[in-house]
Amino acid sequence: MRDDRTIQQVIQDKFQELSKSQQKVATFILKNLQTVGVHSAAYVGEKAGVSETTVIRFCYAIGLSGYAQLQREITLHLFNEGKTSSLQNYLHSKQVLFENPRFYEKTMEKDASHILQVAKGINEKDFNKATKLLHTRKKIYIAGNGSSYLAAQWLHFTLNLLRPNVVLLNFETSEVIRAIQDIDEESVVIILSFHRYFKEPIQFAAELQEKNCEIIGITDAQIAPITQYSTITFVNEQQEMSTIDAMPALVSFLNTLIAGMTAHDHDYYENQRVKYDDFQNSFLANRWS
Repeated sequence: MRDDRTIQQVIQDKFQELSKSQQKVATFILKNLQTVGVHSAAYVGEKAGVSETTVIRFCYAIGLSGYAQLQREITLHLFNEGKTSSLQNYLHSKQVLFENPRFYEKTMEKDASHILQVAKGINEKDFNKATKLLHTRKKIYIAGNGSSYLAAQWLHFTLNLLRPNVVLLNFETSEVIRAIQDIDEESVVIILSFHRYFKEPIQFAAELQEKNCEIIGITDAQIAPITQYSTITFVNEQQEMSTIDAMPALVSFLNTLIAGMTAHDHDYYENQRVKYDDFQNSFLANRWS
């Protein structure tokens, strides 16, 4: 195992190469690191729905010598995780840049590089389908908690300028229950879910499984919890652990998604802009007259 990767990153990097049963082990481990650190391979196999042998083979498949090394790596990861935070990782990554002349330019170059990396990873078929859904569905619901909520707010604000029936969900209110009742096949749901994954948006997505609606998941890892419920998933991979650093590329992607939506009917959205500008100018003129 490479020294510069956490056990989580190793599992994520190897996930697509694993067998279906080994993927069950991987998913269980990533969701239950503390449990795996103190329980046997047989216990993990039982909870993951596979045999103890499969758990051992999983360890070999990701480059470990066995289950004992897996537990050791998990213990070290949990210990180190407790010493650092997303904010600390963010500050440390910026302090390195302070040593350079015009450090602000280096910082923005790093953001630009991340944006290009995300752009290269976009699946064109999924992108076209998602933008068409945003254009054609009668109602759009947007959800995101924690660090994802800021991006969800931006997406709601911008979409709301261009089309009707855009709803930003607040999990602190009863409107989520109403949304679950109202959502149908004419709706599209966008869920932003970044580490550390808040449970409410995931539970919300799980409740929608029988609604026959499209769910667009936007996250930071191929095996993030939201991926099991999304009909379309876009992954904004992070090199650093800081979710703050993911925000520039995330907003850029959301901006591109909206641009793709407007491309489906340029005249309609141009007309929406004219109506908005005319009302805004009239409103301001009346307000200050």
